[in-house]
Amino acid sequence: MKKYYSIAFLIASTYFFAQQTISFESNEGFNVGNVHGQAGWISTPTGGIPENVTHQTISTDKASDGSASLKIVKENTYGTQADPIIGGFYNLPAPLACSNFSVSFDINISQLNGSDFGFQGVNEIDDQFVVRLDFEKTGLVKVLGMVSGIQDLIPTPSTWLPNTWYRLKIVGSATDVRYYLNNMLIYTGTAASSLNINQLRFVHNNSLGSAYIDNIKVNSELLVMGVKDTKAGAGEISLYPNPASDFMNINSVSKVKNIEIYDETGKLIKTETNHNKIEVKELAAGIYIVHVKTEKRNFTEKFIKK
Repeated sequence: MKKYYSIAFLIASTYFFAQQTISFESNEGFNVGNVHGQAGWISTPTGGIPENVTHQTISTDKASDGSASLKIVKENTYGTQADPIIGGFYNLPAPLACSNFSVSFDINISQLNGSDFGFQGVNEIDDQFVVRLDFEKTGLVKVLGMVSGIQDLIPTPSTWLPNTWYRLKIVGSATDVRYYLNNMLIYTGTAASSLNINQLRFVHNNSLGSAYIDNIKVNSELLVMGVKDTKAGAGEISLYPNPASDFMNINSVSKVKNIEIYDETGKLIKTETNHNKIEVKELAAGIYIVHVKTEKRNFTEKFIKK
């Protein structure tokens, strides 16, 4: 029976967090032209007529994967904006928990001294940034972090060059959020908000130049970069019984401070503080992720609710 459930964990982990890949190809339901209204995407709302900007498009000019990409470019009707707000927005089919997600994509920017381009993971309902990275027109790369409790853009050691493909990856865990550029860690900090992410935005401040976005992956690096990094070693922590029906106990070599249970969409379901036991009898049958914070370190494990 133990072997059976080990195999079940491996199979389930492939799809556990609603992995998605978007390369803007026709077989994914995309057509060349305005991205607005295609496969869950919208372009920036205007507050007037038309309701959304019209020149953020699916293009075959450049691509890092397949033959098409998202092209974001100046809207001539509007002037340069104070912040990057114009572009293509993806409304996620299921929200991402800020403490357990990954998003990665390729980006190619046409020129320096043009627009500031960027990526934003947003809680659209509350209109709050959870994560954000800016490719500034000067060549600097900045991320949104917390400085003395206030959100601020923080410079990283990285720079970018025009007409070059870069891969950005952001991985959020229960302890931190990490930004990678071309698989090099450039920043570790905390998410700017504890809200879930329900919208991904690829934006610019409507000055000169264009950017191409391609090969977007949602949660495909989560188990590689997030869960694996905090996987418990032999003897450090164990969950029992597993599978569980009513209660689950945490056996740890150091004191347990906090237990969090997430469902298959990454939504936080339950929290227990300063106890080694958590009730699970009200949970639906399925596979869940447990984050355990101890006095020495944090762990992530899977369990089955039967």
